[in-house]
Amino acid sequence: MHKKETDTLEKLVELSLLYDFYGALLKEQKREIFEDYVLNDLSLGEIAEERGISRQGVHDSIKRCSRELFEYEEK
Repeated sequence: MHKKETDTLEKLVELSLLYDFYGALLKEQKREIFEDYVLNDLSLGEIAEERGISRQGVHDSIKRCSRELFEYEEK
């Protein structure tokens, strides 16, 4: 495995653990998008098509969720 792949995998595992602890604090729509991406392994395009939003919108939502989860952990 390459370093980049390992880093990505480690980040997904960390986000999954943070989600287990703090996921209930996220808004429902954000939570569903995050679950589809991180836990259900759907692509940005698949999520965007399913929800009728842009890939960029999905990406932004996932980034915000990730940031919120790390902020909850810091507190």
